[in-house]
Amino acid sequence: MKQTLKQTSKRKLEIFDRVIKALASFTVSYAFVVIAYVLISYMGVFDPIDNKTALQLMCICLVIAVLHFIFGFFEIKSIPLYFLLYFGVVVAVVLFMGIVIFDFLVMDITFFVCLAVMLVIVFAGTYLIAYFEDWKKVQEINKMIRENKEL
Repeated sequence: MKQTLKQTSKRKLEIFDRVIKALASFTVSYAFVVIAYVLISYMGVFDPIDNKTALQLMCICLVIAVLHFIFGFFEIKSIPLYFLLYFGVVVAVVLFMGIVIFDFLVMDITFFVCLAVMLVIVFAGTYLIAYFEDWKKVQEINKMIRENKEL
């Protein structure tokens, strides 16, 4: 009975940790998206941001965070496959919601080049910031393993 209670408690803690990471990812990505959007709109490629656009961008970031949260329950061992899948989700959601739901994507090569650069920067920045703590933990574990091997 105690073992089952411990497992249930551990599972709830793991899910809570994943929810916190998803929220961190969402907030970081939304901040990056708004900053990048403003910079690109300042160049004249995107329309200036308004409340409606800000909410649309927030919805897109939220959908991506939810899908990444769900994919987090699958064990993906291959790092290239992991990044390809997660970045594929970003691209698919942005294109689908941008074309079908919100109708704000402009069929222009400059627009899509800026959008692609923005997606790569936001994706990389989000993972570097939101998952920096995980990276630090991995480094500490690797250091402990190296030290134990030396003994």
